Amino acid sequence: MDVVGTHVGQEPPTYSAQAAGKHILFQLAAIIIAGAAANYASATVGPLQETMRIALGLSDNQVAILQGPALYLPSIAVGIPLGFLIDRLSRARLLVIFTAIEVLGSVLTALAPTFAVLLLARALVGSMQAANSMNASALVAEFVSPTRRGRALMILGIAQVAAMSAAFALGGKLVALYGAEHSSWRWTMLWLTVPLAATLVLTFWVREPQRTDGGRREVAWRAAFAGLWRYRAMLLPLSFGQVIVIMGYTAALVWSAPLLARDFHLPPDQIGALVGLVLLVSGLLGPLLGGILVDLCQRTGGPRRTVSLMIALALLQVPVGFYALMPTVSWFIMLLGTLCTISSMKGIVCTTAITVAIPAEFLGLSFGVVGAISAVFVSVSPVAVSLLAGRIGVGGGMGQALTAVCVVTSLLAATTFAVGRRYFPAARNQRLTRALA
Repeated sequence: MDVVGTHVGQEPPTYSAQAAGKHILFQLAAIIIAGAAANYASATVGPLQETMRIALGLSDNQVAILQGPALYLPSIAVGIPLGFLIDRLSRARLLVIFTAIEVLGSVLTALAPTFAVLLLARALVGSMQAANSMNASALVAEFVSPTRRGRALMILGIAQVAAMSAAFALGGKLVALYGAEHSSWRWTMLWLTVPLAATLVLTFWVREPQRTDGGRREVAWRAAFAGLWRYRAMLLPLSFGQVIVIMGYTAALVWSAPLLARDFHLPPDQIGALVGLVLLVSGLLGPLLGGILVDLCQRTGGPRRTVSLMIALALLQVPVGFYALMPTVSWFIMLLGTLCTISSMKGIVCTTAITVAIPAEFLGLSFGVVGAISAVFVSVSPVAVSLLAGRIGVGGGMGQALTAVCVVTSLLAATTFAVGRRYFPAARNQRLTRALA
């Protein structure tokens, strides 16, 4: 397996053959499972939210807050500090800590007596979802060269979306099993926490990769931000473009299940199976296609061609954004699956572009910056849909609101990528200083 490079135009450091111990593949598998578990934890409320809403007497806006701001806004406060810690401390040990907090947040969700405690529990899960995702991406990137990094992160992306699919499918089955009793959603949530606990045990076997050049450089706060600031012309378009384009996808994850229940009157287990299937198929196809295409772009046209790919993906999301207005379940699911596939492709492409463009010693901090920006925009998308649907009124308001959010955000993302494209070098072996000149 090729070792990692630092950034465009710089040779990769040399790692010892024993860098990750005797079982490198096991180490990578454990890291990927932990990264996937973060997405699983954030998705577990999805199949339960209608049952939970009825049992607790919550409004649509309160559910939207639990699934939006409660999950993503904590990243504003903790994303950058956690990213800085990821660059300074043992990423392997942080993997254990972040996963343990995910388990705590999930258990607290199941036992929460009030809406305020639910907010706290979801905030813990959301902040650790961001932390473990960027930590796992940074760990995976330490082992793999830039020209193969897309395919390595592709596997992580597939695992993350497959975990979300499993959360919906398993959650739907458990809701149907326990019925509509007042506390049924709590038992379902507790059972959904068991895979997270198993993942926590697995993370204790992950070992930190060791560099032969003496280990990861420890950079002071001011020096780290000053160093990252030099790459702002590339990081900002990647950050804002990635975040804006994912807003429609996030809104779809939150409101597609309730929309299937309200407009098509499907039972919870069937909804869970359908949404789980969509996430599973898109989670396999999206990262697979995205990983192959981004590596091809890196080899043939460098980062600038990679950004062109992101523009194309954002524009492709515009027509499929009308999935929520489809008159049949078949068309709804088909277009929703296409939207999720494109979003999964974009995630791999954008994450790979960041790992190639930004030096290794700033990767954690750069992911933290992206996470903080992401929290501002992504957290408002479920609430924006519910508020817009309320303004539109009955008779299709939710579907129209979902379509509006998806189409507008996709066009904004394409524009952001197009504006920032000129700052990226046209070939992978060009030095960043030429791109930033």
